[in-house]
Amino acid sequence: MYTLAVIGGIVALASHFVWIWGVWRGTMHLNIATWLLWSIIDIAVLAASLAGGAPAPFLAVGYAVGATLVTAALFFRGAWKWGTIETVCVGIAFVCLGLWYIAGPLVGLISLTLGKYCIAGIPTLVNAYQHPERAQSFNWWIGMFAAATNIFGGGSWTLSQSFFPTVALLFATIAAVLHTRRKS
Repeated sequence: MYTLAVIGGIVALASHFVWIWGVWRGTMHLNIATWLLWSIIDIAVLAASLAGGAPAPFLAVGYAVGATLVTAALFFRGAWKWGTIETVCVGIAFVCLGLWYIAGPLVGLISLTLGKYCIAGIPTLVNAYQHPERAQSFNWWIGMFAAATNIFGGGSWTLSQSFFPTVALLFATIAAVLHTRRKS
């Protein structure tokens, strides 16, 4: 029953290896704050999904493991700097975690998902707009596929199961389009 969702989770994880390879080769320039924040939030989204009763949080598993591996590659490669925006992003991640602790798993899932894509995602979208990279657009198109498979293959249309993949699909679509366009 969850085969499509499992495929989406595997595809989501696999798509991160393009970023890891690009970081390792020095051909992709990613923001460490965004990826650190995504690692923290993706792990928390996975935990909140499980606590909220999501029957097939495979997309969250793929993103949590993948984002953590990209963050590790950025740290090991030394391809990062830390400044005010990075500190603010991590602070917001902890606010989202606090909301989860105070209000419960469903509110935590919503706040963490929105925190991930509305706060941590802003530097990604700005970068995609200013410096579109075809290699990154491929990953975002793959991310759209992974999110869609989890929406339709998750076996449940509950908020705890479908909210994260739906927001991920919208964000991946915007990022893919921004990275696909030609530089002006």
